[in-house]
Amino acid sequence: MKQTNLSTPNAKDLERMNQEISALKEKAKISKIKAQESFETQVRAVEDQFDLVSKKVDRISHKADMASDEMKRGISEAWSKLRNSFVKASEYLH
Repeated sequence: MKQTNLSTPNAKDLERMNQEISALKEKAKISKIKAQESFETQVRAVEDQFDLVSKKVDRISHKADMASDEMKRGISEAWSKLRNSFVKASEYLH
């Protein structure tokens, strides 16, 4: 019959394992805290980018509104001139 080396832990082995488990739990807590801090840093970076983009969109939107008003005025003036030219041309031909 083949003999198998079976070891049974004694109280000292169990205590050491308990300490190692406790140390592992502490490392996990620290790792969790570091991961949380890293995540929060990333979220803040995303929020900062969002604020930056949001401000740029607002600025562009405001400028587009102003440009749109200017374009509308320009088109309106051009249309008015075109109509006046047409009326004058029509009067001339009649």
